[in-house]
Amino acid sequence: MKRSIKKQFSLIIILILAGNVILCVFLNIFFLKQFYFANKRRSINEAYKLLNQASIENKLMDSDFHEKMILLCETADLSIIVLDNNSNIIASIKSDDKNLLSQISDPSFSFIDQDDSNKLQVKRIQDIYSNNKYLEMKGYLANNEAFLIRCAYISVEDNVAISNKFICIVGLFALFVGCVTTMFITNRITKPIVRLTEISSRMKNLDFDAKFDSNGETEIDVLGENINELSDKLEKTISELKTANNELLRDIEIKDKNEEMRKEFLANVSHELKTPIALIQSYSEGLKEGIIDDEESRDYYLDVIIDESYRMNNLVKEIMTLSELEFGNKPLEIERFDLVELINNKISSNQILLKQNEIELEFDHDDEQFFVWADEFKTEEVLENYLSNAIHYCEGEKQIKISLLKKEETVRINVFNTGSKINDEDADRIWEKFFKADRARSRDYGGTGIGLSIVKAIMTAINMEYGCSNEENGVNFYFELPIK
Repeated sequence: MKRSIKKQFSLIIILILAGNVILCVFLNIFFLKQFYFANKRRSINEAYKLLNQASIENKLMDSDFHEKMILLCETADLSIIVLDNNSNIIASIKSDDKNLLSQISDPSFSFIDQDDSNKLQVKRIQDIYSNNKYLEMKGYLANNEAFLIRCAYISVEDNVAISNKFICIVGLFALFVGCVTTMFITNRITKPIVRLTEISSRMKNLDFDAKFDSNGETEIDVLGENINELSDKLEKTISELKTANNELLRDIEIKDKNEEMRKEFLANVSHELKTPIALIQSYSEGLKEGIIDDEESRDYYLDVIIDESYRMNNLVKEIMTLSELEFGNKPLEIERFDLVELINNKISSNQILLKQNEIELEFDHDDEQFFVWADEFKTEEVLENYLSNAIHYCEGEKQIKISLLKKEETVRINVFNTGSKINDEDADRIWEKFFKADRARSRDYGGTGIGLSIVKAIMTAINMEYGCSNEENGVNFYFELPIK
């Protein structure tokens, strides 16, 4: 941290304390002396006014006046003596009568005349007898009574020096206490601010775990609570933004993937349809132009046209089925049905193909009935694709074996056929649309390369396992269905 608020705050308070001490010393040096004399003069002037008023009212001998003057003299440390025209003492308050009388009797002691009473002023003198320093006022009152008001004063310079020394000592002590107190107070005040700074720094780095412990008493506590609330809202907002961003990226990825799939799909469809369309077109034109004379050749041309038409029709149907599955246009209808019965029906419907290809099929199961929860029509389609592949790729011993492997909550349906194994590089690609490991052979039996893609789409929709594996003398395809 470049500039600590704690250090700045402490330095400001310490400078203020030190400035106050220095100011006090300065004022004491330059103004204490004037203040001291001004205060003494004010007391003497006040005493004169009271004496003059009593003279006018002829109350100089009254006891009430005398008590009032005693109180004033004791408070201001004054000595007063008043004489009549015969030099008799009328009033004497806290005075050394002998000393004051000697002062008044001294020929050099001059009074201000009554007519010049407005010229009365306080003067600083030094007593020639006692060598003491005084402030005094002398003259005549309203009824021509002579008066002398005197106030002793000490050396102001010595008093100022002592006062400055005392102020410095007290100031240094106060400065030390102030520094310690300031450090304690500033630490207490700035601690939550420093904590808020740390929290804001962590928030800047998207770390929202730090929270301010608020007592709810001061503005800083309110600020801390607001920062806690802001932190929670920022964390929630950033989380929502990241979620939205991830969904957006996923949507963009899916969109790009779908676009690539669309382009690939159109290219594959065009490629698959190009050959049958070309054959139908050429053979149809040959028949129209009458280039075939014998009945046998004509029948051959017609068979080719019929076969290619059937291939195109089958391709379109499978494309429609795959499209419905991938885009979810046709929802699954989950129901409970007998799996053994479905497999037996599918075997029966393929008996002609099995006999034509001299294939022996075995269905290994223990129960006459075995119920599962799935879409019966889609399950039949998966089984049809597996069984069709097994029949057309069956070689060697020409055996197909369908078996059921029961698990705790699912059953695995295996469709095994003897024959060539699948290449490792093709093991994952066989589930792709229009992929054919052996294109020439696929065309011989009318394969479109979509069957296993349909299997993949169906099994993905019901979120169940599927796959294939190479066995010792053939290939095994499998898929699983839930029992419960």
